Amino acid sequence: MLTIDQATYDSIVAGGVASFQSRHGLPVDSVLGRATLASINVPLAKRLRQLELALERIRWLSALDAGPFVIVNVPGFQLYAFDTLGTDGVPTLTMNVVVGKAELGRQTPLFERDMEYIVFRPYWVIPPGILRREILPAVRRDPGYLAGHEMEIYSGSGDTGPTLPTTTANLARVSRGELGIRHRPGPRNDLGLAKFIFPNADNIYMHGTPAPQVFARARRDFSHGCIRLEDPARLAEWVLRDQPEWTRAKIDAAMQGERPTRVNLKQKLSVVLFYDTVHVNSEGVVFFVSDIYGDDRQLDAVLAQGYPYPTRR
Repeated sequence: MLTIDQATYDSIVAGGVASFQSRHGLPVDSVLGRATLASINVPLAKRLRQLELALERIRWLSALDAGPFVIVNVPGFQLYAFDTLGTDGVPTLTMNVVVGKAELGRQTPLFERDMEYIVFRPYWVIPPGILRREILPAVRRDPGYLAGHEMEIYSGSGDTGPTLPTTTANLARVSRGELGIRHRPGPRNDLGLAKFIFPNADNIYMHGTPAPQVFARARRDFSHGCIRLEDPARLAEWVLRDQPEWTRAKIDAAMQGERPTRVNLKQKLSVVLFYDTVHVNSEGVVFFVSDIYGDDRQLDAVLAQGYPYPTRR
């Protein structure tokens, strides 16, 4: 076991520690803190088991070699976009993401779906759970809460329905589920300036954020379940690359427009929300990250029970 007082620390060791931290999802500061020491002292057998569990999950995936597709590795806080998987495994685009908190009810679900459209300068339609737990209690404490947070009551579709006045009667209808509340488009909107929709029963999607500073953190599980993107404009460029009318200038203009703009994809795009605590890059470098949702532990227990083995989470 390595302890701080046993280490002879010089610039070479500091560089090695920084390299280790970058491969283990830790803040890269060359400091042998508690989290770094804990990772260094993980037994080799456990690291080998992480690799075995990663291979087991890969076995569950659908064939993706035709491309294009997007993979989000939830515990790795990374998005990988591929034109095609090819033979080298090099993604066309990578970026940091924020995922759901590691607590019950806020974790990002794992599934495969097809992206169908993008909305630039979107409304944030408040999900029922957040509405019930957070927004309505805040409105009851402060009648000016909605106006102060650029929110409004609407009827019908959250993306296109008309705005209604904030009255006691309308708030009562919101409580009964007859009306909704949405955050108006703009730079303060919780979705940022773009959202990427792959319809699913969990109402999970990818979007921007007005708080880019969170991407500087090593551990990035902060959301209610949706996936926040470090650079949504760059992802939009890649997603719309076969629609040449959507240049980067037009994307930027739509993101800064006066109202939401929906762009349907010519071809649906596979999106895989995946969970692996091990990643091997195209150069053969192995990265390990924390099992933030406890999925490795759960899968290990299931596999220990023997046949029949699982085919999904």
